[in-house]
Amino acid sequence: MTSRIPHAVLMALILAAAQPAAVFGEGGAVPTGQQELPRDPTIRRILITGAAGTVGSALVKGMKSRYQIRGLDLRPVPELEDSMVGDVRDFETVLKATQGMDAVIHLVNIRTNRGDWEDCLDNLTATRNVLEAAVRNGLRRVAYSSETGVLGPPPETVRRTLTMIPRPGSYYSLGKVFAENLGHLYSSRHGIGFVAVRIGRIDRNSGAPKHPHDLSPGDAARVFERAVVHPGVKYEIVFGVSDSTWNLYDLDHGRQVIQYYPQDKSQIEPPAR
Repeated sequence: MTSRIPHAVLMALILAAAQPAAVFGEGGAVPTGQQELPRDPTIRRILITGAAGTVGSALVKGMKSRYQIRGLDLRPVPELEDSMVGDVRDFETVLKATQGMDAVIHLVNIRTNRGDWEDCLDNLTATRNVLEAAVRNGLRRVAYSSETGVLGPPPETVRRTLTMIPRPGSYYSLGKVFAENLGHLYSSRHGIGFVAVRIGRIDRNSGAPKHPHDLSPGDAARVFERAVVHPGVKYEIVFGVSDSTWNLYDLDHGRQVIQYYPQDKSQIEPPAR
């Protein structure tokens, strides 16, 4: 005797088969290849400050085939045809670098021998320069490289979420918290989109994350690309880490607000409670 499939079940199976292929991770369906993710078509020209650094190099490699990338750094970026050598602490330099751009990814981390507090002030000046130049030149989006360390060192048994109050443990982290709030000021006052990406550890020589704190070079390019091209963003903070079997960071928020789907994943078990 042949059993018949109920009509409702049959329709559900047909609809499911018609959906694009997806890989299911801890935070939900990840669109295969990410080809169909929404993007703002008006954002094509992107300035990357600190383009010669570890994160900058990953972004240049991962994004230059799809966008018109300009680099700004203290040293040349031979991988880019459009590259400026200059200091982000100088406003006129940043104003010139942002001319003709649609968005900026601000990665620069200033470290000198003058002291942590002086470096913090320099970084605040640089971030203010980037935001002010972006407003004056009509850019629509700024993505900022913050860090997971702004939350301080909570126990490894505590899951990191965006509702946690920042507890900076250094002038460096304090500067990151200030910059996140400066971005909110410019977003609310001038209407520019701002996304702070709290990145974890990245090693340009290792493509595979080994810990939930890690961000692979490939995922670095993915998260910052989504931070600048996802449409309709006003102000957001997301975690910039790769996926992990140890669910230490809230990656669901990034999936929801900019559709950042990390493609690399560390295989590690959480410590016993």
